[in-house]
Order: sequence, then C-alpha cells, then structure tokens
Amino acid sequence: MQRPRVLVTGATGFLGPFAVAALRPVAEVVTLARRGADLCADLADPKALAAAVAAAAPDLVLHVAALARIAECERDPAQARRVNADASAALAQRFGARCLFVSTDLVFDGRAAPYGPLDAPAPLSAYGLSKAEGEERVLAAGGRVARIPLLFGPDAQGPGTLGRGATAMIRAACANGRPVTLFTNEYRTPLHAADAARGLSEVLFDQSSGRGERIVHLAGSERVSRWELGVRFCAVHGLSRAVIVPGESQDSLRPRDVSLRSRWQPPRDLQAMLADA
Repeated sequence: MQRPRVLVTGATGFLGPFAVAALRPVAEVVTLARRGADLCADLADPKALAAAVAAAAPDLVLHVAALARIAECERDPAQARRVNADASAALAQRFGARCLFVSTDLVFDGRAAPYGPLDAPAPLSAYGLSKAEGEERVLAAGGRVARIPLLFGPDAQGPGTLGRGATAMIRAACANGRPVTLFTNEYRTPLHAADAARGLSEVLFDQSSGRGERIVHLAGSERVSRWELGVRFCAVHGLSRAVIVPGESQDSLRPRDVSLRSRWQPPRDLQAMLADA
C-alpha cells in the first residue's frame, strides 16, 4: 500500500521537527516553512502558500505553523490574523477534513478550567484571538482542530540564548547564568513535544478515515504551574534552582489557568517526559 503524502507546515519551529519525526515512519513527509524546508513560503502571502501547497500535492495536511509569540501578535494583530486565521482557513478550504489545524490552550480565558474540547473559546490576547478565529474558520470549512498545551522538550535547533519550549528555556538560562522568572499562578497541562507529535499523528490519521472528532485536546497528565514544572525539571536533571525565580504574573493578556481535559492519554507521565527533556 502506498504511504500517504503529508504536508507539515511550520516544520522548522519547535514542534515541527518532532511532528516530522513522528510521521516519517508511516508517511511520505513534505516540509513547509519560511526557510530550511522542502518548500519555503510565507504563510501571510496567499499566493506563495497556494503555490507551495500545489507543489507538495499532499494527501493530508498537518498545519503546525503559527505566529505564536504573544508580544509579537500584540504588536501586529493584523499579521497574526493573516498567519493564524487566514492561512489556516485557506488550507481547510482546500483540504477539508484532510487538514488538521494545531491550535492552543490560550484560546481560553483561564476562568473556568479545566477546559474540554467543546467549551467555548474566550481569548484574552491577539494571539489567542487569531487562533480562535482560525479554529472557527477551519471548522466551517470542514477541517479539524487539535488544541495543545504548553510544550517542553529539547530544541531541535540545539542550545540557544533563549531556548524554545518551556524546559529548553531553563536549560539556556542555566547555561548563560541569567535568571528566568517562572510564574507560580499560571497553570497548564504541559506536554513533551515528542508526545504531542505522536498524538497529532494519531489524530491526523483518525481524521483521514473519518473516525475522529472535529476538536481534540492533547493534554499532559498533570496540572502544574510553570514554577512547579521548572522545579521538577531541575530536580530530574540535577540543575541548580538558583537560576529560576518564582513570580506572579500580572499580565492581563495571560490567562491564569488553561488546563485542558482530554480523552487522549499521553503515553508517558510527566516525570518520564521531564526526564527526556
């Protein structure tokens, strides 16, 4: 049987390489990103995106790409909307149920956790607004949505000054000796990026067979604060806690508790995932 051809957008971001690795054993993977991928395009450019998709000719699309930094989205909400909503809608309009849009727990306002897949979004930030609009338009076009929580794990790009992902950031802080503040009042259901990628692969193929739900949550097994996650990560890896500073978020754009409820169960518990981060 011929393996399906899967287009993975955002393939050079933090989650993208994990998604590619999860899919390669079962699919022919074509990567799309602004640079460093099989196909390169700016998702904010509809013509460039359409040309790249035509060249890829995929059977399925795992749409990971996003403009995800909250501050960047606040500075340019129109660009956030073009990338996170318009491009996502264009892919869903073309591929329908064969398109899986990767969304975020930050579509919720943090006042009614834990959130299930059918709970109504109420975003606080321009990022959350753009992703919530993307969800709505993807669903209207017949596509599907997988919401993911705070992700952690090793950065495929290697150690950096900041690090990408919750634990890569801590490792980078330890390496350069610069303290990083972790919030004690911001709760998530964090997930290792490799486990998230495996879950997305499962959901993608459920989608293609018509068995899957239209909105799926991929959540970690525990609700923890960013501070607790950092403390446990340092303990597992023998890192000094001196670099992580507890603090309380006062940012009105950041919800306090967006922990997710999920029928999907991660293959590892949080402690095992942290040991692999």
